[in-house]
Amino acid sequence: MKCLVIGAGNAGRPAAKILNYTGIDVVVTDQKSIDNFPDFVRNILLEMESSGITLKLGPDSVEDYNDFDLAYISPTVPLNSPIRKELTKNNVKIVKDHYIGELINNEINIDVIGITGSVGKTSTTLTISEIFKQAGYKVWTCSSQMADLLSEVIIDGIIQGHHLKNDIAILELPHGTLRLLSKLEVKLGIITNIYPEHLTEFEWSMEKYVERKSLILDMCENLIVNTQCQEYMDKLECYNNIIWYCTNDSKIKNPCNVNGELIDSKLKIKYDFSDIKGEFETNFKLFLYYIENAVGAATAALKYGIDKKSIINALSKFNGVPGRMEYLGNFCDREVYLDAAHLPEVLQTSLEFFKGKPLVIVIDNPDGITVRDKIAIGKILGDYSKAIIVSGFNESIKKLDMSAAEEVIKGAKNSDAVKVAVKDMKTAAELSVKYSVPGDIILHVGPGAISAYHQVKQSMINGIKDGCAKNE
Repeated sequence: MKCLVIGAGNAGRPAAKILNYTGIDVVVTDQKSIDNFPDFVRNILLEMESSGITLKLGPDSVEDYNDFDLAYISPTVPLNSPIRKELTKNNVKIVKDHYIGELINNEINIDVIGITGSVGKTSTTLTISEIFKQAGYKVWTCSSQMADLLSEVIIDGIIQGHHLKNDIAILELPHGTLRLLSKLEVKLGIITNIYPEHLTEFEWSMEKYVERKSLILDMCENLIVNTQCQEYMDKLECYNNIIWYCTNDSKIKNPCNVNGELIDSKLKIKYDFSDIKGEFETNFKLFLYYIENAVGAATAALKYGIDKKSIINALSKFNGVPGRMEYLGNFCDREVYLDAAHLPEVLQTSLEFFKGKPLVIVIDNPDGITVRDKIAIGKILGDYSKAIIVSGFNESIKKLDMSAAEEVIKGAKNSDAVKVAVKDMKTAAELSVKYSVPGDIILHVGPGAISAYHQVKQSMINGIKDGCAKNE
């Protein structure tokens, strides 16, 4: 059997890989020639070619569609594209994402815990993994720490046999991965939260975004949901199948099955669902959203049947995720943190923790790979900080856009905070020392802590060191 994969982008590559792995003869075509792809994509394509996938890239690269039995078309290819008409004309069967999802599901023969949501997916995924490791499981973990495109990471893991070497799979499932893996059978599904995010990819429709996230409802045997999502679950009318988790400060209208509260570095968790009920306490060195994500992870572990001792040990040892409220150190008597918060709702929660403390904020271009409400972001930053230094460089797409930085500044126009727009993160970090004094806190926020973690972290450290030297 021979399949034509149309589009060598983020949808086409994973599809081509799993098709090839399952024994189908695969040809990948794209209007772009290989030299027009970014270096990292070009390297992936060449690896695919060495695995037996045929590449026909560039204009008019496929001449005879009659050679193919199947075709997979990337979602970015327009519905009225001439290539679709040619495939139909030549009686080529067009397969969709659910076909790819079934291939993936047929390969994974171990239990899967899938984590989706707007934010908190990675830290929840890694916390769950630590709990299962503590309980003695061999764990196959896939998170955005490995790469941005999780569908490709998961399929690469199948090709490498991770599903055969481990007892359980803990998989982070962003919205793009959910689309491709919608037929994957999931033992436990978790929704961390739902915020207005990536709406540029959903025609600015929150309803369509929620619809994508809700794909996990049909995938999972048991569903665990943060109470933040209740307004969206209301519309889906699925309360009877949900285990709810929350923190003590959550605003909820329905009973919460698992509740966590942090007091004096002790995380106390109470649970009551199905046929189990109880409580336990553990040391916990992290704060802010880590509390919520730890409660979600504990809920998944309890539902799966993991013993409390393993949960307690794992949570007490968990040191957090790089780039998520990561402590970088004390530089010239200033405490410095690196965080990836960039959604208005998350920023509000995070900054409330620092309320009343002298705070200087460094932020990279908030847009990342999707357009965000920079006016709202600027207003929030202005409410909590004495100085805001904004880098216009978009760390996710490696492009300078000073208008984005200026929009953040505009949002903070009513604040008394010092407001400065600069071209790069190192300069922003250096200025954060200038506009702070010993005893202040310097906090980085922005998507660059995820998409360009090592670069942004090093720029922060180098810039602050230079700033300290200049201000001695």
